[in-house]
Amino acid sequence: MITYDDLAAALEDAWLVAGLHDHDVVESVNPEALERTYRAELFPEHPEPMPEHATPPWVEVALTWTAAHQLRSDGHSIAPGVLELQWTYSVDVRSEIERTDYELLRAFQGAVRVALRRVAPETVPPAEYVAIEVRRGYRHSGDRMVPAYVQLIGANRTDLSDLWDVRSNDAVRDALREELLVVAALVHTLGEAFAPATLGNYRAVDTA
Repeated sequence: MITYDDLAAALEDAWLVAGLHDHDVVESVNPEALERTYRAELFPEHPEPMPEHATPPWVEVALTWTAAHQLRSDGHSIAPGVLELQWTYSVDVRSEIERTDYELLRAFQGAVRVALRRVAPETVPPAEYVAIEVRRGYRHSGDRMVPAYVQLIGANRTDLSDLWDVRSNDAVRDALREELLVVAALVHTLGEAFAPATLGNYRAVDTA
């Protein structure tokens, strides 16, 4: 049976195995709703110190542990609802600010397909594996607005509901490791597509 603590520990083990490193982990409790949330920002290996204005693509993983999840974890025979991990990929593409949204979206989708072929070459990747949006920010320069930043934001979800009745922690860890290998491959192909100079030999989390 999955518990919150086992799931959080298995996630941390999985992202280290996949070569990702946490820069921020936040756990919070909502006592009124009896919910716990977990969020971690995960970065790939990259050179230290970071070049100015260069940030590698990164992913945030988040989950919400509800009162129903806790009751099921405690052994009560209830339907706890879906247990999901939410993944949010962020790519700073200010160096390609002149490219159209369409061009940026196609490049992101191409990186996703490359990543999926690397980790599962025998599987046909789904057309919409990651939902993507382009975010553009502007600032005042004199009497006109000029571009300040461009970000690509991608999101998808992993349903862990099939693991509720798994009695082995090793099985849960193995499933999460497989998922994080896909995530790490995707982060790296995004780096290759948009920010190749930001990927390299990782040394210290504290200076990133």
